[in-house]
Amino acid sequence: MNYAFYLSELYYEALLITCFFTGCLFLRKSFPLEYKLLVVLSGLTLLVESAVMYFLIFKTAKPWIYDFFGPVECGFIVYTLYRVSLSPVIKRLNIFLLALLPVGVGICHMLPPLLPWVNEPAIFYCLFTNLVAACSYLIDLLLNKADVPLIRYPFFWMASGELIFCCVYAMIPPLLNYYMKISYAYFMAYSLVANTFMYGGFIACFYCFRRTRSLASLRVAR
Repeated sequence: MNYAFYLSELYYEALLITCFFTGCLFLRKSFPLEYKLLVVLSGLTLLVESAVMYFLIFKTAKPWIYDFFGPVECGFIVYTLYRVSLSPVIKRLNIFLLALLPVGVGICHMLPPLLPWVNEPAIFYCLFTNLVAACSYLIDLLLNKADVPLIRYPFFWMASGELIFCCVYAMIPPLLNYYMKISYAYFMAYSLVANTFMYGGFIACFYCFRRTRSLASLRVAR
């Protein structure tokens, strides 16, 4: 383990801690379930990443936990976007994505992984599912007839961060096959940029929700 690894992990842990505690700090009983789901997801991610960091530092186990947590994280995100979507069509699309998630992940785990410690096909499937859900929500907002700036929708920030995360992170698994041949700093930079956009979007969502208080005033009839 080199200093680049420790610095990147410390930054990632600090980002997750900031995200989780920001969500907890702004949380109110009146906030809807979708906000609380993001807070729970932030806490679960912090626990998982802390466990993985422990595994890597002390070499007590391989981070196979990603194979289990990846679909859970994906389900949280798609269900959250389902709840905040405005169009019935987009809601049905998210239900379809949720229904396909266990089937798609199960099929991916039947395929031979390219890496010994993580299932690449399952990672790509979850990334693709999240990408479709995020894009569909953003399109839903663009088609919304309400005269409200997009930046006032709290989950605009979450979906935008998720979209960029998926696009950037999709390039990482192929690099894992060759990262011993390239600079480790470049590999870590890809990961940090992707996660900064994702959890930065979460933090922006929490802050925007604190100002908006409710999505009810942003909904309009179709």
